[in-house]
Amino acid sequence: MANDTVVDFASASAKHRHERSHRDKEARVESIRERFEQALPNRKTPVKDYLRKKRAKKKR
Repeated sequence: MANDTVVDFASASAKHRHERSHRDKEARVESIRERFEQALPNRKTPVKDYLRKKRAKKKR
């Protein structure tokens, strides 16, 4: 039996690259979250605040 499925390697590799980069970003955010939790236990959203500040600085 022949398999008639055609795989587009360009889109498949882009999809896997995106998934891998997303996992890496999530892991990075989780490590930042843990560090901030230890340093500033009373802040509600320290990671969001940090990333928002970093993004704002980048846009200037």
